[in-house]
Amino acid sequence: MQMPMFFEWSFDTIVLFEQLHVQNPAAYFVLCLVLIAICILKQYLVLQQVLLVGSRGKIVLETLLYITHTSIGYGLMLVCMTFNAGLFVTTMIGLAIGHFLFPPVTFENVKGLVDSEVCECIFVHICWCVCACF
Repeated sequence: MQMPMFFEWSFDTIVLFEQLHVQNPAAYFVLCLVLIAICILKQYLVLQQVLLVGSRGKIVLETLLYITHTSIGYGLMLVCMTFNAGLFVTTMIGLAIGHFLFPPVTFENVKGLVDSEVCECIFVHICWCVCACF
């Protein structure tokens, strides 16, 4: 199977590895759900990494979060480079959901807040988002 150099709509696609060959709509749907979850995880890791920047003694954890969310980001880029339009749209929707659930936090926003207050603000935002959907 040769990789196209233009966007196509197809359930039959290879994603990242030859062994990950999706050939039917059910597997494609599951792949899309997994992609959305990975995108949301990436945005959560970005938020956690930003909250740790400047924390004394937590530089190793901050670095691990950075390398993890950057690696996930490059993996998502490679998924988009399969030129499967459905996977591209799914990735963009997943990143948008993650960005909505875990909005960017600047140091000005959290200056003076302790960690528990920051986590509480994030928790309240997520609860509001979930309740707004119903």
